[in-house]
Amino acid sequence: MSTAAARQYLAFPHLEPELRAELEPLVQAAEKGDAAALVEVNDRFFEPLAFGTGGLRGIMAAGLRRMNKPNVRRTTLALAQVAKARAPQAKTALVGFDTRLQSDVFAREAARVLAAAGYQVFLGNRPLPTPFLCYAMRKLGTACGIIITASHNPKEYNGYKAYDEKGAQVVSPWDTEVEAAMASFPLVPEPPPAEGDARIVPIPAELEEGYLALGLSLMTRPAGFKPAKVLYTPFHGTGIAFVPELFKRAGLPLEICASQAVQDGTFPTAPRPNPEEIAAYKAPLADAAKAGADVVLSNDPDADRIGLVAPHDGAWELMSGNDLAALTLDYLCTQKGLKGVMVTTVVTSDLLAEVARRHGLEVMWTLTGFKNIALCMDILGRNGETYAYSAEESFGMQLSDQMRDKDGVLAALVVAEMVGHYKTQGLGPYEAVDALKARVGMFHNRLVNLEDPRPGGAVRFAEAMTRIREAGLKAFGGEKVVSWEDFQACQWHAGDQVEPILDRPDNRAKARPMDLSNVLKFRLESGAFAAFRPSGTEPKLKVYLQSRTDAALLDRMETEARALLGL
Repeated sequence: MSTAAARQYLAFPHLEPELRAELEPLVQAAEKGDAAALVEVNDRFFEPLAFGTGGLRGIMAAGLRRMNKPNVRRTTLALAQVAKARAPQAKTALVGFDTRLQSDVFAREAARVLAAAGYQVFLGNRPLPTPFLCYAMRKLGTACGIIITASHNPKEYNGYKAYDEKGAQVVSPWDTEVEAAMASFPLVPEPPPAEGDARIVPIPAELEEGYLALGLSLMTRPAGFKPAKVLYTPFHGTGIAFVPELFKRAGLPLEICASQAVQDGTFPTAPRPNPEEIAAYKAPLADAAKAGADVVLSNDPDADRIGLVAPHDGAWELMSGNDLAALTLDYLCTQKGLKGVMVTTVVTSDLLAEVARRHGLEVMWTLTGFKNIALCMDILGRNGETYAYSAEESFGMQLSDQMRDKDGVLAALVVAEMVGHYKTQGLGPYEAVDALKARVGMFHNRLVNLEDPRPGGAVRFAEAMTRIREAGLKAFGGEKVVSWEDFQACQWHAGDQVEPILDRPDNRAKARPMDLSNVLKFRLESGAFAAFRPSGTEPKLKVYLQSRTDAALLDRMETEARALLGL
């Protein structure tokens, strides 16, 4: 069946010659009985590449379930159709790309489709950070936006992030309408006519100046400040386009990891360019040791995440996204007196919410991902309320209300200033976190990434979630479960009591029921929690753990979670 689908794909007259040349030998081998070729063909053709969380992501190759120019055209045709209906007054669009292989090619193809659809298209003239592109979308008032990036995936991958008229990653109803519209277009659409190319123009240079100025405005410039020695790595990505210049204008010194400053989509020194994995820091840590750096700061290749590595107990250690977000919030509140509402996600450490409350900020909760945080920012704006800050555990934060996605570029400047502030006080980043927790309480957190690559893995995870949901947990990790939340039904349970899950439980006058998602969260009597969140498309599941006592509880909860899930 898969070879038949591949033959139908090859029969499309508009399939790119290079894709045809790559696929034809593979199909021929599968037809001759080559088992490995048959598995590969089946993987490429058993279903189209799904329009998932905000767009597409996949391995670059020919096929329905791969990232390639036909899939870029088809998705962009659908996005343009939805944008015309949802944002009919806007006549412009924006397309940007990162440093990955073929990113510029895919971006040009997307821009040509949008131009053929009648939009004036602002196209990046070089690899640019995702947060800057989101800033530019809002400043330009675009109907939609596209960023070609696969974030921190390995070199074989690329992706397509779709944005709405607010400069935020598409959510309902945009995402479902784009997915439905895709079905109305051929699997290999005709390339756009060349006459529309005249409507493709560069992103105005003055927007880059505006973005840099915004970053400088976020600095707190504390009294008695002396800068820390910071070594920066963009992991071969787009952060190098702005971070050094931002530090230069701020008057902060910055050492750069030379080997990882080279924009290279093969990621030669970091095969997994993920700021959440300490293995990616081998090259910058070697440079940091030679330079006598206080910390290493990093951005992922599209520069929307930020990571920090610092000495701790005699070794370089990667700070958790939870701790870095909370420390940054505490610093900004102390130095700038932030007011308003802090937004975070239901799987992020309660440490962040506790810091917010200690400084008089309200807390707004949402589902995982900055696309959901962006919705909360819009709600606050419509309510006339002040947005203060947002962050989630996966190394993302947003310090400004002028964007609707996370920003690792501007965060790098503020975090570097914060590190210098604490150094002036004789504290390293980890000592500063310890001092913070001594004031607000102890929080230990852990993320457990589970995968089941065997056939049917995703189904088994779904079945396990159903078992846990139906049975309910009375105890976990040796402690009593005092309440649990089922986000799929938007229900909070405590004994016989059942209530809707609210996004602002501390302010019921303004609270709204949470959106639905297949997430379960159990709270224990000590203040610990365990949250389960499976992928909707892959055989993966994340377990988020918190302990308010000691790390040993995390070990017990992880062991029990694996047992519950059959791993």
